[in-house]
Amino acid sequence: MPLIGRKDAWGLAAIGAGIAAANPYLAGNPSALLGLLPPIAGGAWLGWKQARDWLNVTDTQSREGFILPSDPCFPECMPQGTGLRIGYTTDQQLPVDISDDALMRHTALVGQSGVGKTVLGEFLLWQQTVRGGGWIFIDAKLDSETCNRLAFMMHLLGRSDDFYVLNVDRPENSNTYNPILRGDADEVASRLLNLLPTSENNPGADYYRQSANHALTVITGALKAARRRYHFSDLAILLQSARALGELERIVPPGSPERMSVQVFLDQFRRRGKEGTQLDVNRLKEVLGGMSGRIATFAQGKFGATFNCYTPEIDLTDIVTNNRCCYVMLPTMGKEQAALNLGKMVLSDLRSAVYNVQALPKNRRPNPPFLVFADEMGSYVMGPGIARLFEQARSANVALLPAFQSFANLSVVSPDFCDLIVQNTWQKAFFKFSSKDSPTDAAEIIGKTKRFAYSLSLSEQERASADNLRATPKSTEQSGDGVSESYRESEEYRVTPDQLKALPVGECFVMSGARTFHVRTPMIRWPTPIPDYVVTHHPVQMPNDEFGLDFEGRYREFLLAAEDEGRALAQREGTGSRTDENGSA
Repeated sequence: MPLIGRKDAWGLAAIGAGIAAANPYLAGNPSALLGLLPPIAGGAWLGWKQARDWLNVTDTQSREGFILPSDPCFPECMPQGTGLRIGYTTDQQLPVDISDDALMRHTALVGQSGVGKTVLGEFLLWQQTVRGGGWIFIDAKLDSETCNRLAFMMHLLGRSDDFYVLNVDRPENSNTYNPILRGDADEVASRLLNLLPTSENNPGADYYRQSANHALTVITGALKAARRRYHFSDLAILLQSARALGELERIVPPGSPERMSVQVFLDQFRRRGKEGTQLDVNRLKEVLGGMSGRIATFAQGKFGATFNCYTPEIDLTDIVTNNRCCYVMLPTMGKEQAALNLGKMVLSDLRSAVYNVQALPKNRRPNPPFLVFADEMGSYVMGPGIARLFEQARSANVALLPAFQSFANLSVVSPDFCDLIVQNTWQKAFFKFSSKDSPTDAAEIIGKTKRFAYSLSLSEQERASADNLRATPKSTEQSGDGVSESYRESEEYRVTPDQLKALPVGECFVMSGARTFHVRTPMIRWPTPIPDYVVTHHPVQMPNDEFGLDFEGRYREFLLAAEDEGRALAQREGTGSRTDENGSA
C-alpha cells in the first residue's frame, strides 16, 4: 500500500512549488507571488486530511462501544413535516430522517425485549402527533404508565378529543368497540373466521370452517337487510337458539335475497315430526358450536362490557380517515387466548379500514400518512392473511411499524410468513439480539461489502548437504529468508452478527433501501408524576332507520325455548324408536 495517495502527492508537489518560488533569483519578480497559491492549496489539503482523521470517531475493532461508519444521510432539504426522524448517526451525529413515501413502505423494528423498540415507537408517535397525524398503537401488555404518557402527550398537544383507548381489563376506563358491526356480511364473516385456526390439509376442519363462514355471512347479511344492529352476545345467541333464528327469519324483509338465503340456510337443519317441521338444535350446535364458543368469549365479563354495544365509540375507519389516535391494550399475560383473539380482531378490522380508505379519492386519504405501531406483534399475529395488509396499506397512505423480538416469532406462524414481512418492509431497525440465528439473519439482510484483507507471511530456511561417497570433505550449506505481503479482496458482512449481539440499549442499525446507518435513538424524558388517564367518551348516535337487535335482553326466552325444543325432539325420537320396535315384534 502506498504511503500517500495521488492527492497527497499533488499537495506535497504544490508545497515544493512554493519553496521553489522563494528562490532569491526570483526576488523582485511580481509573478513569483503566484507561487504562494500552490503551497496554500497543498497545505490546506494536507491539514484538512489530518484534521479529518483526528476528528474521525469510528471504531470498528472494539468489542463494546464500537462506532461503525454510516452511509450518507438522506437530503436534509425535505420540507418540514414530510417525514419522521428515527435517530442520529453515531459517527457524525447527523439526523436520519425517513420521508413519508419511505414510511409508507413500512418499517420493521427487531430486537430483544428492553433494548429500545417501544421507546423509539413512542418517539415516532410524538412526532406524528405534533404534525397532526393519526396513529394506532397495539400494545401486547396492560401498561397503565404507557397509557398515562400517551394521554398526557395528547393533552400537551391539544388533541385530547382525538384520543381513544381500548382496555378490556378496565371497561369503565375504556371506550366502547364493536368490530363486527361495520362492513358488509363478507367482511364481518372474514373477521370472525380469523378466530378459528387454519384448516389447511384438514378436510374435516375445513368443513366446519366453511359451514361457519356460510352461517355468519347469511346471518349478518340478514341483520343488515333488516336494519338491525347487533353485537357479540346477539350473534352467540343466534348460533345456538332455533327460536332466535326463527325470529331472524321473521324480521328480514319478505322477498329480499337475504330472506331467501336465510330460508335456504335453515332448511338444512329442519326435521319433520308429528308436531310439524322443527329446527334440529343439536345438529345446529354441532356444526356451529365451535364458532359460537369463540364469539361468546367477547360477549361475557369485561369483554362484554366493552364490546356489547350498538353505538361503539371506536370505529377504525373513522380513526384512520380523520387522523385520530387509538391505544389498544391486550391482556396477553392474564388472558392469553382472549388477547390473541382480540389482536386478530383488531388487525382484521384494520384491514377493512384500509379497504374502505382505498375506495376514497386521494385527497381524502390520510395526510400525513397514518401510522400503525404493532408492538410485540409476534404475540397476536393472525397468520399469513396479515401479509395482504402490508402489501396494500401503502395505497391507502397507511404506514405499518411491526415490532417483534426475533424472526422466530414470525416463523412460528408459517415458514414463509417471516419472509413476507421482511420482504414488505422498506426500513428495518435492528436492535440488540441475544439468540443464535436472528443476528445472522439480520446480518444477511443488511448485506455484505467488499473489503481488502491484508496478509503478511515470513519464511526462513536452512539447508546442508554432503555426498555419501566422497574423496574430499566437500559439502554445501545454504540459508535464506523471505517476506511477502498481499492484499486479497473479499466479501464481509457490513455489520457482523457479533456486533449485532453487542449493541448497547438505545442503539440500532437502520436499513433504509440500500443505505445503512448506525443510529442512536432519542428517548422522551417524561415529567413525574403523570396524571392517571381518565377516559374521554365520544357519544355516538344511532341512525333513525336502524334499531338494536336486543337478543341479549331476551336471552332467557331464547335459551329456554331452545332447551324445550331439544327435549321435545329427543322425546319424539325415543317414541318413534319404541314404535318401530313394537311394530317389528
